[in-house]
Amino acid sequence: MSKRNNRALLMAGASIALVALSCPAPAQTSADAQTGAEQVEEVVVTAQRRQENLQAVPVTVEAFNAAQIKDSVITSNTDLGMVTPGLVSAAQFGYFQPHLRGIGTTAPSSSVESPVAVYVDGIYYGVQAGSIFQLAGIDHIEVDKGPQGTLFGRNATGGLIQIVTKDPEQDFHGEADITGGDYSTAGTSLYVTGGITPTVAANLSVYFQDQGDGFGKNRFTGQDVNKTQDLAIRQKILFTPTDADSILLAMDYEQEYSAPVLIPAEGTTPLGGPPYTGSRQGADGYYQPRNIEKQGAITLRIDHDFGFARLESLSAYLQSSLYSSFDGTLVRDFNYALNIELDDLHNQLTQEFDLKSEPDSALTWTTGIYFYHADARYDPVNLTGGLIAPLTSYLTFSDANGYSGAVFAQASYEIAPATNLTVGARYTVEEKHFSESQYGVYAGTPPILFDSATNARQGFKKPTWRVSVDHKLTPDVLLYASYNRGFKSGGFNDQILPVHTYAPETLDAFEVGTKASFLDNRLQLDGTWFYYDYKNIQTVSYPAGVEVIYNGAEAEIYGIDLDFKAVPFRNFTLSGGLEIMHDAFTSFPAAQLSTPAPGGGTILGTFDATGRRLPLAPDWTFDISPVYVVPLGDMGDLTFAGTLSYNDGFYYEPDNRLHQGPYTLVNVSATWTDPDDAYSLRLWAKNLTDEAYTTAIYSQSNGDYAIYAPPRTFGATIARKF
Repeated sequence: MSKRNNRALLMAGASIALVALSCPAPAQTSADAQTGAEQVEEVVVTAQRRQENLQAVPVTVEAFNAAQIKDSVITSNTDLGMVTPGLVSAAQFGYFQPHLRGIGTTAPSSSVESPVAVYVDGIYYGVQAGSIFQLAGIDHIEVDKGPQGTLFGRNATGGLIQIVTKDPEQDFHGEADITGGDYSTAGTSLYVTGGITPTVAANLSVYFQDQGDGFGKNRFTGQDVNKTQDLAIRQKILFTPTDADSILLAMDYEQEYSAPVLIPAEGTTPLGGPPYTGSRQGADGYYQPRNIEKQGAITLRIDHDFGFARLESLSAYLQSSLYSSFDGTLVRDFNYALNIELDDLHNQLTQEFDLKSEPDSALTWTTGIYFYHADARYDPVNLTGGLIAPLTSYLTFSDANGYSGAVFAQASYEIAPATNLTVGARYTVEEKHFSESQYGVYAGTPPILFDSATNARQGFKKPTWRVSVDHKLTPDVLLYASYNRGFKSGGFNDQILPVHTYAPETLDAFEVGTKASFLDNRLQLDGTWFYYDYKNIQTVSYPAGVEVIYNGAEAEIYGIDLDFKAVPFRNFTLSGGLEIMHDAFTSFPAAQLSTPAPGGGTILGTFDATGRRLPLAPDWTFDISPVYVVPLGDMGDLTFAGTLSYNDGFYYEPDNRLHQGPYTLVNVSATWTDPDDAYSLRLWAKNLTDEAYTTAIYSQSNGDYAIYAPPRTFGATIARKF
């Protein structure tokens, strides 16, 4: 029997198991009722743009509160793959590139939006370089799987990561901590909130961390590499003049200084250099890498309750900048060195109006209007190094302006006892304007060797939709089925002339799932079977280190998600999940083929990739997170927590040559809390087993490069609540 047939049988068997799990649980005995055992904590999510119990929402959602994030030693949204099966949190040069169920982008570009959308407090962040967040002052995080193209809209083809921060409260309280760790790391954070007047409350969140020593060194320059310094500040002011009205003003700023290093991919030789044999966290290259990333936002949320419905206005202005110098660490020899310096500047303005029915309405509905404008610029991208001789530099300036508007509506109605039908649609109109100029400079006279420029524009009009049916088999068991259409807009390649465009991609997603509670809600089991029909996929290649996005592929993806939460006995909780997935290109006649050149570097050509695997799409992933609290009476509590995450490995490109093998990550923490819950001491470790794994491996003509995730780190945090 073929491997493909084996997978089909596995998926069919798993689907049968999902149905079996949905059978009603046996009635609780009186003895069970008298045990007083704790239950799984109720989780409230906003996957349908309203607050609902997770177990009542017919969407596959992973949700984590602040305590779970801390227990699992999750410090950035780049860590979320540890606790979300099917999520690969790729990142390179300061760009966050999540892949969810095989859907994502590997294009680190100013104008390219991720198909896994990132929202913070309901605001869409349309730039990859401004979407890496230190998780301070967080209330909870949601990862919504599958297309969210109706209510959330913009480019949420693969799913959605929602980060929800704490809102101000009238009662004065807060928390402060200090952290020390290896690599001479020191940090602190502060959160404080309270009332200013009876109708005005405010909060402030501050986070700072400095890594004094790098994880490695560049042997050629003698300087540290793979080190970071972070600062994040967020403030909110909440004005509630009446019970029906609220106005929330939020401001945030974050900056990161870092030196992320690229090294030749394992087993490859760069052009003009011997195979690299040093530390995965170090380098031996002519140029020293450097990243400076800054982003800020100001948002205004206005709510008014009309009695029959609630109106919400969301306004936001975001601005980000990224200076990055990279690629020049592949070789020591200047004659073969290529370094890329870029200034990525991005700003966006969004406005959304939502009108929502009251939650207890027979017909629950949400409708709205959304406006979006973004200006993404390279100012400039500058290529330097011996590889471009006789040029001394090759500069590209580009400016991509995007304008988008959408109307949307979604409604749910009980069409039969315990059975709801949900129908939603969104219509999006977009227009993109693009201009680009390039200059080649060399040491002779005159200095300008050539220059060229162009202007272009394109537009898109696309509907997206959602249809789902859910049925309460019992008060504790929900069954649902859904069909969703997602779309990600096209755009321009902003580093090459003449102008090359790429078209929109679409995703049709089908899901059948169940959410069930057992044993008086001491056990929750959720499962989903999904099937994706993925067309016109936007694929990325890097000839000569220059990003090129092109279409032409179709693929199918299918699999199962299983999640559980349990309280086996008092003071002990257990949660985790599993995703098993199959994926393949069903048509890709002109994919990039990369072949190592005998003398170093890589030869790039084309071939038919039909039947090959999608990038960053592992066969299976799972995680498990136990938390055990030991009561110490008058001495407080001791909490032991950890997360084990396994990824079966994946390919980075459609030709399936560059591969990340299986890896297992372990984070652990032990926290002592005093009897008054005022003081705490937490010992923690990330990547306890010091697993070496990559966040990027890609081919380019001057040599394949790799970026490795941080090694094992550990430390201690002392906190004081007040």
